[in-house]
Amino acid sequence: MHAVLDEFGPDDPIPLAQAAKLLFRGALTKSALRTEHRKGNLEIIRIANKDFVTKNGINRMKEKCLRNGAQQGSGSDQTQERGSSKTEASVSPRIAARLKLKQLRDGLPTTSQPSTAQSAAVVPLRSR
Repeated sequence: MHAVLDEFGPDDPIPLAQAAKLLFRGALTKSALRTEHRKGNLEIIRIANKDFVTKNGINRMKEKCLRNGAQQGSGSDQTQERGSSKTEASVSPRIAARLKLKQLRDGLPTTSQPSTAQSAAVVPLRSR
């Protein structure tokens, strides 16, 4: 397998399926590489409507993923005492969605002018 991998230089285009198989030993798929591209971690070269990556591009993706993983952490907050940790209270998905909708709604401009006319008198309907 290394003989096939050695055929490609650091900047030679490698088809996504072949890159997933050769560079990740099948642990990732074409779809996973496309996901990393959408997340901004992987540069994809499109030639004749086909997607390719390079060894250097994969190495840059690995560095980005390593840096991103180091920043995220496990979500627990270590305290001063040994072996003790606490977990921050998380926001429920429903509350997070409501907050996001409120932020979106508050950022929208008003689309209609306020009404300045006085309301008309209510006329009751006649019954037959």
